[in-house]
Order: sequence, then structure tokens, then C-alpha cells
Amino acid sequence: MSLTLSAALLAGTMAVADESIAEPRPIQLEFANSSAGISAQHHVLAGITGAGGWMLGGFGVGDFNNNGYPDIFYATGGGGPDRLYINQGDGTFEDEAEAWGVAVSHGSGGVAIGDINNNGHLDIYVTSFGPEGGPNEPGHHRLYRNSGRESFTNIAEAAGVNETSDQIGTGWGAAFGDYNLNGRLDLFVACWKDVPDIPGLQNLGRANKLFRNNGDETFTDVTDDAIPSGLGGVWGFQPAFADMNGNGLPDLLISADFKTSRYFINNGDGTFTNYTTESGTGIDSNGMGQTIGDLNNNGLLDWYVTSVHTINFSQPEPYINGNALYMNQGDHQYHEVAEEVDVHLGHWGWGANAVDLNNNGWLDLVEVNGRPASQWLNQPGKIFANSGDLTFTEVASESGFTHIGEGRGSAWIDTQRNGRPDLLVSKFNGAFEYYRNDSPAAGNYLLIDLDTSNNPLLAPNGFNSRIKVTVGGQTHQRYQNGDPSYLSSSDLIVHFGVGDVDTIDEVRVEWPRGYVTTLTNVDVNQRMTIESPRLADLTGSGDVNVFDLLILLNQWGSCAPFCQADLNNDGEVNVFDLLMLLSDWG
Repeated sequence: MSLTLSAALLAGTMAVADESIAEPRPIQLEFANSSAGISAQHHVLAGITGAGGWMLGGFGVGDFNNNGYPDIFYATGGGGPDRLYINQGDGTFEDEAEAWGVAVSHGSGGVAIGDINNNGHLDIYVTSFGPEGGPNEPGHHRLYRNSGRESFTNIAEAAGVNETSDQIGTGWGAAFGDYNLNGRLDLFVACWKDVPDIPGLQNLGRANKLFRNNGDETFTDVTDDAIPSGLGGVWGFQPAFADMNGNGLPDLLISADFKTSRYFINNGDGTFTNYTTESGTGIDSNGMGQTIGDLNNNGLLDWYVTSVHTINFSQPEPYINGNALYMNQGDHQYHEVAEEVDVHLGHWGWGANAVDLNNNGWLDLVEVNGRPASQWLNQPGKIFANSGDLTFTEVASESGFTHIGEGRGSAWIDTQRNGRPDLLVSKFNGAFEYYRNDSPAAGNYLLIDLDTSNNPLLAPNGFNSRIKVTVGGQTHQRYQNGDPSYLSSSDLIVHFGVGDVDTIDEVRVEWPRGYVTTLTNVDVNQRMTIESPRLADLTGSGDVNVFDLLILLNQWGSCAPFCQADLNNDGEVNVFDLLMLLSDWG
């Protein structure tokens, strides 16, 4: 069933649908573990994870060997070594975890993927509850540095990110993002519980940690200074960085249990302000997973948070309200509309993704569910197909999305780089699942790799960039942050579905710090790499010339919160920046 929002609620939030794009296109998925060579099993050892082990099941997607195809790191939960599925480029994967040095058995939980040292090779962060066989103890989170030679080395302890609590082994979802715009990926790790037992909750929330990247493969815990309003009482599950109001500064969003989800505004001075109540967010009863995307193509990023729903109203509150969809009204203001558009009913929700599965130009919502107890057993996954007018229809069964049971993490991956996003689902104490996208009537597409290697002030892989595609008067956007879900992260390639159009009018990349790249008349059904402007190419023209000089002179003086022309990132535009620009002239 699809429900349409009232005219009053829709006012100011809807985009005008392009009829050439927003037409019905069936989604067809095929369960393809066998043909893809994926056979991983999740198995939690309670001695490592403790009572919260039933909430685990994470993984991450990234091209670890730079061969152009996405690979998968899978966290097994402790009952066996973690897995590393390397994409063979023909729709199949091979587990090479042992050869790469990551076949380690430990209480693995959440996974985040990012290039932490800007060397062009993706690294892996894994939260952990303890060593192989237990006990549950702090200090076992892992940061795998990618050598670029098909091997990883765990540097978590030396980097200062091996623990988030000094009491127990704990850590749930994690996310990378350049919150201070210095071109280096920082790390936030969420924590659901940080004390050994329920009675000692007075310090709950202190293991939610923000680590600032120092640029030398080490991190500094800046949580207390950066978030002075505190994280006390936050039962954190999954963080995400995203610029929610378009001012260029990535904000921090945390999906968290027991009505403690948080919305933090980035102040631009290295600190965040808790704006949860004022924004109209945080009303989800039990925030688990999340995804961020522009669901109505109006140029504003929306926030979908999975939660708990039950039809047994004899259960005590807060187990009744279901998933939350916060529609962005601009200026950090939101309307929660999940029930009105029929995307609230997931039962016991975990992972979620916003992805255009049928290439009709509108982001669909994927959500997985389950709890090993009573009415939440054997719950199916959901696909809420986006019709283009902010109505959604649940189509999982007819689309071949046969996932059922203890779903936890979810992600999308374009395995064959054919422009049709596939789905991955992890299950608590169950098999890892791969669904190949065989949608026969899918529209045309565009795939974009973002390359920031020529600009040291832009984070790797275009993190915190906003990408816009305009076709037939309709603009679609994506935000590059790895799509944190629940303990999981998705493909770092940027994917657009564009329906039946043959040529894209404009592709615009709004990089951090004010850089912009614009391309026109771009052919569809291709994969392209877009390079960021050089450091001193302030206009994005490809040349450093008098126009860049004029921008620099116009920004002369102190910067707050940042200036594009502050080329040495010292907070001022002055003679040193001028000399850097002149040295790059031409």
C-alpha cells in the first residue's frame, strides 16, 4: 500500500517529477551466493561479546586492490576468522583474507572503510569485543592499514583507536568523515553500552568517541572538546557524517537506542552543537541503523532511521512507533513522515540503504529486520520502491529479495560495474547474503569515481562531496560518505539512475571547501573518473590564473569557519597563500 502526504506537509518539499524518468520499472534481484562464490557464516561467541552479541553482524565494501571492482570485508563475530572477498571482475569473489593478513578470529562488530593516510589505498576499521575465545575486554578494535601490495597491517594500538572504553570490549558502528575540512578522514565510533552491567549506567555514553586524524597515521580522542554538550546517556549504534544544510560543513548524525538518537550541527571551529530537539529529529524510539539521501529530489538530504515496531500494543512504550523518516525542510528543520509514506513498518529494524535499484532516478529504501525473540522471529527484509512523488510501495517479495530472519548490516554494491546496484545483507548467526540485480527494464545510469589525489585539502575518494546530475530539468544528488548503514558501509562509487535519457545535461561536483567541477552533455551508461581541482585552482577551470588570484584577494584576512583560498589551512588568507598560488600559476 502507498500513502501520499497531505498537501500542507508536501508544500516546499517536493520536486517536479520528470516523466521520462519517474515511470514504473520493476526491480528484479537474484539470490546469487553460490554463483558469486560467497559462503561466509556469522557466528557470535557470547564469551567475547556478552549479552549484546545478538545485535552484531557487520561488513564493509571497498576496492582494496584498486583493480576497479569492489571487494567485501566481512566481520564474522568471533566464531571464525573474518573474511575478505576479493572481486575477480567477472561477478565472482574469492576469500583472500589469510593472504592479506586479516583472517583473524575476534569479537568483530562494525566496519568502516576509508583511506586514513591519503596514500590511495583503502583501509579498514573494525570494532571488536575481545580476542579469539574471549574474554570480553577492551583494546581489541582493529585498524588495518592497506600496504598497496595486497596485505594489511593492524596499527590500531599505535594509531590510538584500539579501544573506546577502558572497562569492557565494546564498540558498534563506525564512520569516517573529514569534519574539520583538512583533507584527512576522521573517525567516529558509536557505543551502545560501555559498562559491564546494566546497574552501572551513570557513565553511559562515554564510549561514543570522535577521533581526529593527525595526518601521521595516528588519531587523537577529541570527544570532550569537540562535543561539549556531551554524549551522556546515548546508546549509540551507528554514526554518519553529512552536510545536512549545504554550508560545506559535515554534521554528525547518530542513530541510537531508547530515544537517544542525536543530531549534531558542525560549528566550523572543531566543535558540534546538539540540535536534536530543535531540528525535530530524535523521536525514533529505538534508533538502530540509518541512511541519508535526497528521497524527493528537492536538493535536501533526508534521514531515515530504523527502529522497532510491534502490533502487540500490550508491550510497553517505546516499542511501538517503527522506523522514522525525517524529511529535510532546510536550515536544520525536519518533518517526520515515515508512517504517512508507509516506510515505518519494518518490525525490528537494523540496516538501511537509500539506493536507486531500478535506475528510475529516485532513491528506493532497503531495510532489514529481526530479533531472536517472540514476535520478531523470521522477519523479512523490505524494499520500499520510490514512485517519484514521495510515495513508496513495499516490493521485496515480488522483486526477489527473499531475505528473511536475523538481518543486521546491509549495503549496496555494484559488483560488475554495470550500473545496477546489488544488495548485501549480514545475518546474526547466519549466512552472509548476496542479491544480484538483474532488473531487465532498469533505466540508464552513470557511475562516477571521485579522485582528490591532486588536492591535499580534500579528503580521499571525495568524502563530504555533493554530486548533482541534471537531466530534463530535474536535478538528482548524491552525498559521498560511504552510506553508513548498521555496522556496515556501501560501495564508494557514485551511482545515478537516469531513466531513458541518453545524455545528461550537467554533472556538477561540489567538493569540500568551495571547489566545484562542472561537466556538460555527458553520455549515459558509462563509468567516469572526475578529478578535483588542484589546490590553487579556485575556479575549477583547469588553470591557475588571474581569476583565481581575484578570489584569493577577495578572501584576504581571517577565515571563519574556512576559506577556499586558505591554501595552507592556517585560518588566514595571506601572503603565504599568495605565494602558493603564484607557484602553481598556469
